[in-house]
Amino acid sequence: MHWTKILENSSEAYEALALVRTWTDWDWDGAETAWRRALELNPNAANSHAYYAHFLTIMGRTEEAVRHSERALELDPFSALFHALYSLTLYYDRRYDEAIAAAHKARQLQPDIRIATGTVLHFAPIMKGIRDIEKQLADQRKRIAHDAERVAAFDQGLAESGYEGAQRGVADVLAARYERDGRGEFGARGIADRYLDAGDVERAIDWYEKAIEERDPNVPYEFNDPFTWDLLGDNPRWRDLQISLNIPLRQN
Repeated sequence: MHWTKILENSSEAYEALALVRTWTDWDWDGAETAWRRALELNPNAANSHAYYAHFLTIMGRTEEAVRHSERALELDPFSALFHALYSLTLYYDRRYDEAIAAAHKARQLQPDIRIATGTVLHFAPIMKGIRDIEKQLADQRKRIAHDAERVAAFDQGLAESGYEGAQRGVADVLAARYERDGRGEFGARGIADRYLDAGDVERAIDWYEKAIEERDPNVPYEFNDPFTWDLLGDNPRWRDLQISLNIPLRQN
C-alpha cells in the first residue's frame, strides 16, 4: 500500500496535522477538519479528545470543549496532563470551582505539573472575586528571587504604587531586555500579561501585537480567556486583533 494511503487512514497522522494547523498555522478551518478526521478514525483517542478540546476553547466553543475533555478522562482517568487540560477548559467555561478542583487533582497525580494548572489556580480565584493580594505578591517575589534586577523593580514599584506598580516594574524590566536581547525568557506574551495585570491596557495590547508577530503558539487563547476578555473585550484595538486572526468574536 502506498504511504499516502496509510496516512489517509491514520488517526495519529491527522492528529499531528491538526496540532500543526492549530498551534503553528492558526488555520482554524483546516484544523477542525483534521481534528474531526482524527476522531472519526479513532473515536477512543484520548489525546485527540484532550487537544481538540483546547482547539474548541480557542474558538470560544467551551461547552463542546468540556465534553471532549471529559471524554479524554473517561479514556485515561489517571493522566495528570488530561486533568490539567480539563481544568483549563472548565476555567474557559467559567466553571471556576470545578476548574480549581481539576487543577488540584492534576497536581495530586503529578505534583510538579504546571501546564494549565498555574493559570487556573492563579486566575480562577480572581474571577470568583477572591484575591489574596498579599499572598500573590509574596509568591511572585519568591518566584523572581533569583533575578536581582526584577526584584529591585518589583520592590520599587510596590513601594510607589502597590500591586500595579510592582507588575509594571517587572514588565518594564522584561520589556527592556526584550528590546535589547530579543525574545527573552517570557516572550512578548509574558510581557503583555504583566502590563495587563498592571492595568496598562494600551501597552499590554502593544505587546500582544508583538506576540502575534512572533507567532507565539498560545496567544490565540487570550481572546477567549475570561480574565483577558473582561479587561479587553470592549477595546477596539483588541477586537481588531481578534478579527485579524479570524477567531470568532465572543458574545459575552
